[in-house]
Amino acid sequence: MWYRDLGVISIGAQGGGPEDGGLGTLKVELWRALCQHCTESYSSSVAHYALALRISGPINDFGAEGIDKIRRSRKEAYIGADIVVPEQRWRSLKGDETRSYLGRVVREAICSCLARLRKDGEPADEAALLSRVDTAIAQFVGKK
Repeated sequence: MWYRDLGVISIGAQGGGPEDGGLGTLKVELWRALCQHCTESYSSSVAHYALALRISGPINDFGAEGIDKIRRSRKEAYIGADIVVPEQRWRSLKGDETRSYLGRVVREAICSCLARLRKDGEPADEAALLSRVDTAIAQFVGKK
């Protein structure tokens, strides 16, 4: 599978310009924490959660802030979501707010993926996965 070496949760990014408020760099740190703490998907039907940051800028605007385009491949055993970050949002973040924001929206995206699995009638140990995600985010947010 294409995601084999990316861990259970991956975070890609697409920028709408040359600046992104540091989100593109910080997402790598968060991904490393997620790899360390999230070692299983807690679902028999999903092996991978594929998240994509869509960071708006002066060249590309990806739309309104939020979690968008939940997609699932039963064949490839993954589920994914886009995290849309408007330019005005990332430009307003200062210092540690950026880490907190990134952690919060990544958790929201995982929750959206879990809600889709629930809707599809697929079993997942949501509490166990979110506990591991929360541990990774706490480690990430606590870094200076």
